[in-house]
Amino acid sequence: MKLAERIWKFWATRSLLIGAASTTLDLCTGGLVLFLGGPTRAAAMAGTTVGSTFSYFANRHFAFKDHQEPVAKSGLKFFVMQAVLGIIHGQVVVWLRDGFGIPYVIAKMMADLLVVTGPQLLIMRHIIFPKRASSPAPAAAADSPPRPPA
Repeated sequence: MKLAERIWKFWATRSLLIGAASTTLDLCTGGLVLFLGGPTRAAAMAGTTVGSTFSYFANRHFAFKDHQEPVAKSGLKFFVMQAVLGIIHGQVVVWLRDGFGIPYVIAKMMADLLVVTGPQLLIMRHIIFPKRASSPAPAAAADSPPRPPA
């Protein structure tokens, strides 16, 4: 298998690319809230909500390929993670932007790196979308007649 193919098949690569797309959605949403006159906290929370919703479904289907666990169960775990990380993240953005005068986009990206990237990847891999053992191939039905030799 070629190196590029191995890198693409690695769950973290796909999840990080999804994170980049989520961050773009997040920043656009938050920027729109600020453009419309909303406060920093509302911008950060709105952006995180839109970005994380995309992130959940994209990670579930493309990065971790988790089609076994019901959406409600993994979705609830993801929501709890996002709520906790979102509160911390929002406060860091407020602290950086309002306390230190760092522009919103830079403050948001700094908070993403500090609060979200590493912890979120680990939580998703080990708690929300844990690696499951492969199911063994189904055994032949016990009530089916044996096949005659060819």
